[in-house]
Amino acid sequence: MSDRLSDWRSVMRVAGVREFQNLAPELIKGDQLVFVTRHGKLSGLLVPLGEPQELPVELRRELLTRLGAGIANHLRARGVSETKVLRGFEAWRKARRR
Repeated sequence: MSDRLSDWRSVMRVAGVREFQNLAPELIKGDQLVFVTRHGKLSGLLVPLGEPQELPVELRRELLTRLGAGIANHLRARGVSETKVLRGFEAWRKARRR
């Protein structure tokens, strides 16, 4: 059992928000799970997907459904409507084109 515990660092990593920001390109290209913490508490999770299209369709559908619901709940709790998001995105796209 102790061998398994010592190997956890080869498959996962814990990074603070600042470290994640600084190393994001490397971490995204990597093959480790990355637990992102803020003030010592879990804030996010990066799961490497080498070939997302190889995931079963049912799993992709479930992931997208749950992610969509989570995003909708997050925005609703902050009083952000779909219309506000679309306007903000459109403004960002126009500014980026300049």
